[in-house]
Parts: sequence; structure tokens; C-alpha cells
Amino acid sequence: MTYNVDLEVCAVLFLVLLCVISQTRKKLEGYQSMVFQIYLYLVLASNVLDIVATSCLPYYDTLPAWINWGINAIFLTVQMSLPVIFVMYIYRKLPKTTGLERKMISLCCIPSAVGQILCLTSPLHHLIFYFDGSGYHHGPMHIYLYTNVAFYMIVSLYLAIRWRKQLGWREFPLLFTMIGIPALAVIVQFAMPQVMLAGVGSALSVYIMYFMVESNVSLLDPITGALNRKAMTDAVERDLKAGKLEDIYAVAPDNFKLINEMYGLEGGNEILSELAKAMMKAFGDKKVFRFGGDTFAILAEKGNTDTLDRLRDLIGRIYHIGDAEVRVTACVGLVHASNHPVEELVSAIEYAVAEAKARGKGQFFEVEETAAEEMVRKKAIEQTMMQNIREGHFEVHYQLIYDIRRKGFYSMEALARLNVPNYGYVSPEEFIKIAEKNGSITQLGMLVLEECCRFIRESDLHARGIDFIEVNLSMVQCMQPEIHKDVLRIMQKYQVPTHMINFEVTESVAASSEELLIRNMERFTEQRIHLSLDDYGSGYSNINYLVDLPFSIVKIDKYVVWAAMKNETSRIILGNTIRTFKNIGLRVVAEGVEDQEMADMIADMGADYIQGFFYSRPVPKEKILERLKEEKGSDAEEEEN
Repeated sequence: MTYNVDLEVCAVLFLVLLCVISQTRKKLEGYQSMVFQIYLYLVLASNVLDIVATSCLPYYDTLPAWINWGINAIFLTVQMSLPVIFVMYIYRKLPKTTGLERKMISLCCIPSAVGQILCLTSPLHHLIFYFDGSGYHHGPMHIYLYTNVAFYMIVSLYLAIRWRKQLGWREFPLLFTMIGIPALAVIVQFAMPQVMLAGVGSALSVYIMYFMVESNVSLLDPITGALNRKAMTDAVERDLKAGKLEDIYAVAPDNFKLINEMYGLEGGNEILSELAKAMMKAFGDKKVFRFGGDTFAILAEKGNTDTLDRLRDLIGRIYHIGDAEVRVTACVGLVHASNHPVEELVSAIEYAVAEAKARGKGQFFEVEETAAEEMVRKKAIEQTMMQNIREGHFEVHYQLIYDIRRKGFYSMEALARLNVPNYGYVSPEEFIKIAEKNGSITQLGMLVLEECCRFIRESDLHARGIDFIEVNLSMVQCMQPEIHKDVLRIMQKYQVPTHMINFEVTESVAASSEELLIRNMERFTEQRIHLSLDDYGSGYSNINYLVDLPFSIVKIDKYVVWAAMKNETSRIILGNTIRTFKNIGLRVVAEGVEDQEMADMIADMGADYIQGFFYSRPVPKEKILERLKEEKGSDAEEEEN
């Protein structure tokens, strides 16, 4: 009788490699279960004993009897323990089981225990195996080994089907695979006893268990060697379920972009790696995570007051990039994990880091419960805004602008509005900043422009006395190389004349005076799209960019107008400013006019237009049309009189 020992040797070598890999992943606490570790080492021991027993068979008549009997008895005993451990492995993966099912699983240990006793005592009764003058033979109850395996496969199958929803789509087919491979090996083994496949089948089942469930190699960051964000959220979730309260410290180096620019990407990665090693040495491999980019997260016991001091000590050290020495400073954010659902932890950490950085270099920010509420608010705003963008529409209100010379409304400003469930309408300053941060500002701006063009076409605004609608352009939009093409495409879609749109650019954007901005503005004027400088007086108040950029209208910020109502000096400055703009051929709009006295002051100073609550509040287009109709009706009555 011949046996294919080569396959078993390969299986053993593979299992040894798997053991080495498994040991290097020790930091993945909670991802390699104890049952799996037991199963892995027992399979390895079983396969080694299988090879030894098979190798000894040709020399059974020259070796001491106790070696032949002992090795085979131990090998078969270990083999008998594998199926029940496999069932225990599946059982440990289940969320919760009833008391009856727990008792049934406990009773499942009995067949394995009986089999182990029979194997160990087989030298006495020869029921499982025996030796005689012609060699090794199966005993009359050897079939018990196969029926035992079949029994545990049925139990595993029952557990998999019974808990298929709780196990999830990923682990459910996995269990069938782990059951099927050993089953196939047993069938082949039973049909062809000389072909040794039991060890190979067990090794393959371990392989599948490890690389699809237990290894979680993806939880390690390849650059720093720290655990990653997924590992962090899993660890927090596991600790919270166990009743452990955690604090999460987020560490974000200051001006890390500058380090990358000075030393290159490799140099930056070297700094991150050194910083990660220092933190892992101080806090432990299982407590340090690379959250993303240049940000790390550290888990600490809630209320541990020395964590922040230890962090600051690490951050203040000198790190090396080749021969260069770099002193790293960092902002630190603190998030109390128990204050947030696990699915919102990432947002909470990002919020903590952003707030700490907003305060300056090396600053600390703690997300208190009130801050957590603010974070939830911002999340709700972002979700509502992104939903509107995905659905391809954005609510727009309009504020009429009064023409002093014509004594009527000549234009209106389009203002994006966002109605957030549970919060109502929120300030554009809030959601515009969020849109700029997450990169959706260009899409939002194009949707507002499209809504304005649709309104112009559907309502024939020019016939109602409106010359154009003013639409705001953000810094991001102004710096898009093809912005003029996108704008023209939308206007052509609704057949809107280019002179019916006037783009407003804020003073802070205009002050940058970058080459691309100038080029884009020149492209707009070539298409007869006019441009307004918005919020003059709110920023640098430098008249130079009015020379460089092709503005036709200047809108004076409401705070400048309000200041002129309070003191004579501000009034003189405002009057001189308006006259200067008029002398260089610019039209002037005064914003923030709230009463007749302010309106009279602006008119006396020579401004062209007035915008403010005194004449019109921002309202939906339906109300604007009603107001224009009323205005036209009152004008007709005046003409008749």
C-alpha cells in the first residue's frame, strides 16, 4: 500500500507559514479568535502526526510496537477533536443562541469525546485500528471516524442555515465552503484509503477561515504599520459592548503639506512612520491607529488625564528624515466615544481635528456634548445639501434690487436656500462653507444658475422690467478652467440671452487677482455676461483690483452702509467712495438698506441702486412674480392719474 506523503508535507509547510503570519498579526486583538488558534495548531499537529504515522507504516515490523500504536492513536484522537472544534468556531461567530440550542451544542461534544476515547484505547480493543503481521488495518468501528465527521458537518450546516441572516452574506457562503472542502476530502479518503487527503482538506479549511474571516490584513496600514480606521471603529464598538468607556485622541501634525513639499512624499511617510512607532511604543500597538492622511487616533481609558501630556511630549520631539532634523507640532482633538454612535465616530474625529486646527498650531479641542450636537447639525446640513444635488435641484429665493433713477425694480439677486429637516432654513454661510469643504460647491453653483435660467425663460422677466439676475460665483468656481463653457451650455439649454445673467464675485475672491481668475472674467465679458464686485468694504477694500478686473457694478457691503448711519466720518467715507466709483464709470449698489432714512442717504450720495429689506426680502419666485405684478399695476395707476 502506497501513500501520497508529498501532499501532506506541503500542507504542513503551508500551515507552518500560516502560523508565522498569524503570530505577526498579534496586534489585531479580537480578530483572531481563540477557537481559531486552537483549531490551527491542532490541524498542524494532526498533519505532522499523519506524516509521521504514514512514514512509519513501511517499517512497522522493525519499529517498537508502542511507536506504531501510540502515533496512530494520538493522530486519530486529534482528528476526532477537529470537527467539534469547527462547530465551536461557527457557534462563536453567532450573535445569540437560545438556551435549548446551547444545550444541543454542548451535547454535540459527546460523539467527539466517545471517538477520542475509542482512538486512544484502540491498542486494547482494536476497534478503530490494529496491526498484525501484514501491517496496519482498519478496525470494525473505523467507519465511526467518517460518520463522526458527517455528523458535525450536518450540525455546522444547521447552524449556518439557522443563523444565515445574522452571519451575513459574506460569512454564510464561507461556512458552506469550509464544510464542503473537508467533506470532499473525507469522501475521497473513504473511497480510496491509499490517498491521504484528510490533512489537505483540514489545511484548506484553515486557510479559508484565516484569509476570509480571521486575518483582516486590510486592517493594517502598510506605510506606518499601525492599525487603520476600520480597526479603530471595530475596536471601539467591541469595547463599548463590553462596557469599557473610551476616549479617542486625534493627532494631526501642523503644516504637514509643507513637510511633503520640502522632503517629498517619501520623507513625509518617513515622519509618519517614526511618529507612529513612537506612539505605539508609548501607548501599545493595539491602541494606535492611522485614521487617514496625516491624522492618527489613540484609544485611551476614559478620564485618563496623563494621555494628553504624553502625547504632547511625543509631538514635541525631533524626528529625522535622512540627515535632516524636523520638529513636529500637532493639533489634538478629543472625542468621547460614548457620546456618539459608532457610525458617527469618523465625523466626530474629523470635526475635532478641524476645530483644533482652526484655533492655530498645536491647539487642543475637546468635543463636548454641545459640540457633538453641533456636529450632528452640520452632518444633517451636509446630507440634505448632497441629497438636493443628487436629485438635481436646489431651492432659490430672489431679492429685488431698486433702481433709484427709474424708481422701480430693475434686477434681482439669486440666493440659494436650504431647508434642513428638524432645523428649518439654515444660513447660506453654513452650507456654502460645507459645500466648499466637500467639493460640491461647483455642482451647487451650476444648479442655482440652472434654476435662474429656468425662471427667466418660464416667467419672461425682461417683459416684467427685470434686466438681469445676479448669481454668486464662489472662489472654487472662479478657478475652474472651463467655467465659461459650463455657464454657456446651461444658458443655451434654456435659450437665455447672456446679458440676462450677472455674476457676483466677492471682494475676497477678487483680491486674489490670479491669472486664471482674470482670464475667466475676460471670457465672461466677451460673451456679454456682466460682472459685479460683491461685499465691497468687507475685506481688503483695495481699489487696485477694480482696475485689473472687468467689473461693471460694485456692491457696497451692508456693514459699511450701517456704519455711515452711525457716525459722520463713516458717512463721508461712503459718500467719497460712491463718487469715486461713479467717476471711473462703475454703477453702485448699496446693500443692507432697511428704512427710508437709509434709502434717502444712499440716493443723496449718488448711488444707482438699493438692495435691502426696505424694498424686498429674499422670497420664492412665486412671491417675486406677485410683487412685480403689483408694482406694474401701481405704475399703470400712476400714469393714468
